[in-house]
Amino acid sequence: MDRETALRELSKGTPELQHRAARVLGRWSDDQVVAALIDALQSPHRGIREAAADTLLEIGDARTVRKLVPLLRSSQPAVRNSARLVLQRLANAAPETLDDLARDPDVRMRIFAANIMSETGDHEFASPLLRLLDDADENVRDAAINGLGLLGAPEAIHRLEEFSLNGSSWIRFSAIDALSQIPDPDAVRALLRLLDRVPSELQEPVLDALGRQASPDAIAPLLRMLRESSPFRAAIVGILVGSLAAHVPDRATDGERVTVARALSRTLEENGLNMDLTVAALDLLGELGVAGEAAPVLRLLESGEDLVQRAAVRAAFTLRLPQAVPILERLQGRCGAPLATEIKAGLSSMVESRKENS
Repeated sequence: MDRETALRELSKGTPELQHRAARVLGRWSDDQVVAALIDALQSPHRGIREAAADTLLEIGDARTVRKLVPLLRSSQPAVRNSARLVLQRLANAAPETLDDLARDPDVRMRIFAANIMSETGDHEFASPLLRLLDDADENVRDAAINGLGLLGAPEAIHRLEEFSLNGSSWIRFSAIDALSQIPDPDAVRALLRLLDRVPSELQEPVLDALGRQASPDAIAPLLRMLRESSPFRAAIVGILVGSLAAHVPDRATDGERVTVARALSRTLEENGLNMDLTVAALDLLGELGVAGEAAPVLRLLESGEDLVQRAAVRAAFTLRLPQAVPILERLQGRCGAPLATEIKAGLSSMVESRKENS
């Protein structure tokens, strides 16, 4: 299929021929071809729109970006979405076009601009997104906040902290979430400051954000909250046994180990964790070495969940719990071979240890 035939078929052919023509036109990139492909993005047939989009991505340039922007004003959601997806991939070819769109009088276009700049993943768009934080429309500001989080923009941390404190309720949630996505120590410090400054209904989102940051610097403040009998104990425990588990034993003092072990024990007794976190909590409880908080370990030795039961066995042996021995002996006789072998080896080790200590 030559150029002229492809242009003709793309305009008037059957859907099958239009689809083929849209792909064949990738051999050329003149203005007429680009215009024809952009027209094809307005087809009612999804396959034709997708073929045209793929070809535009292959041949697209700044000229293509400028021609695509008017499609964002289409009354058809499918057309707007097709244009948006292509613009997202070609934005760097004409960043000034998106910058202009971010100044459009139409609020919807400014939101489109913020979303497209965010979805590029390109930090170069952080600057115009920062400017949009001062937009008169709250929806535009929210889109910019989300975008700065997606781009991981450290230059936005101060403004995001301000929005977390002074924005409307849903803007605050967006700003806290954005801070969780910026891989920078200053973002962690901002979240730690917020933990003491936001109202109670926002403390759990801040805790969740700190968990996603997974910074060991959050351990000390979280332990302080545990000592103060925080109502967010389960949420704090979830973070400590999740993203921060590897750092807790080294960071906690002897007294703090007891505090953490007590919080783990209470949360396990309340069944306040999902299965994966329950396993992690049992492992951490063993590592902390606080045998006085081992009641849930004994209970969960007879758990119906294999992974939980295995974790309880590990914890029982790590903590050298004598009261676990009769339970383990019963369990050894009715569990599968791999776990039975593990229990046998652990019981033998406990016996040898007692002999050495006597």
